[in-house]
Amino acid sequence: MPGRYEDVIYGILSREPVTANEVAKRVGVTNKTALKTLMQLALTRKDVHYKASGRIHIFWREGV
Repeated sequence: MPGRYEDVIYGILSREPVTANEVAKRVGVTNKTALKTLMQLALTRKDVHYKASGRIHIFWREGV
């Protein structure tokens, strides 16, 4: 079952790397909600990737 903001956040992702904080500001949700949804997208969709750099998680979408 897709999350409430999954489609909106998936549409925001592009080839340029974004953080959960940037996504949260655009969508108008908390940082925790954005990070949880982004992690769910990274686990369920083959074209969404992420890299952890310390406490910062960076997300991007391949093939846009």
